[in-house]
Amino acid sequence: MQYKRWEIWWADVKYEDAPETVESRPVLVVTQQEIFIIAFKMTGTKRVNDYPITDWQGAGLSKETHIRADMKLKLLDSDLTDKIGSLQPRDIIGFQKHITKK
Repeated sequence: MQYKRWEIWWADVKYEDAPETVESRPVLVVTQQEIFIIAFKMTGTKRVNDYPITDWQGAGLSKETHIRADMKLKLLDSDLTDKIGSLQPRDIIGFQKHITKK
């Protein structure tokens, strides 16, 4: 399947502290390589380095969501299950500025 930059998908993601445990959560696709899809983990809980999505409803999300700028993931096609939506233009620009400040 082809994934486009800035799409938001449900994905099966391993827990950071328990890799044998998998949880379905939203991710932001940033690039598709030959084998892996590179995406950022998303969460409803804001942390220090997270980017808060301003138009989360326009992106297809059901609640306020933050992009974990410090949690880049390497996923397989089989890890992504359902498309949620896409990041809106103002959040694309905001997120790009956020990650270039680091």
